[in-house]
Amino acid sequence: MSAPGRWRQQGFTLLELLIALTLLGFILVLLFGGLRLGVRSWDVSQKQVDTLNSVRALESFLRREMSAAFPYKWKSGPTRRLAFLGERDRLSFVAQLPARVGGGGLYVISIALDQQGKQKRIVWRYLPVSAQMQDFSVLAEAPQMVLAASELDQVGDIGLSYFGQENDSSAPRWTDRWDNETLLPTLIRVQVRLANGTVWPDFVVAPMLSSGLSR
Repeated sequence: MSAPGRWRQQGFTLLELLIALTLLGFILVLLFGGLRLGVRSWDVSQKQVDTLNSVRALESFLRREMSAAFPYKWKSGPTRRLAFLGERDRLSFVAQLPARVGGGGLYVISIALDQQGKQKRIVWRYLPVSAQMQDFSVLAEAPQMVLAASELDQVGDIGLSYFGQENDSSAPRWTDRWDNETLLPTLIRVQVRLANGTVWPDFVVAPMLSSGLSR
């Protein structure tokens, strides 16, 4: 038995405490590093999911609008030209909108990819058809609705192409421009390429009404 007054104090030495704190620091750094990496991976994955959902929603809208293209012919002007103009980054046509959109009826519509610097937007414009209209220039002053904007940061390019007979004697083929004054294209193809190089599967829309049903 130890003599009175000679109790030996037990505990950690300063060196042991420093080693323990150092090890704890390393463990915390590893834990926070893994957590930060996990959060960053989650953010990247969520952004990709949001982009894909935006592209799907845009695809659904474009399918619905393009399939409703109507073979309307301008009432005014020297000739009764078909009201349809397809370009690589813009589509202008006439379609019947539901009553919940502007009261229903026939409207001139444009869907365009608008790019200013690095900012890209897909813009939808529409106006009720009137007998005085001769072309789509009236849409320049029409109210616009931005279908997609910030989501397009992940989109590298969007292109439209058209399949059909350019005239009565030619064979059907794909082209980046459609300005036939008598015939609608048989098919409209939309191609989307994401900024990372991924190509979204092309989707093809067929206007529901034939060109022979002009008004």
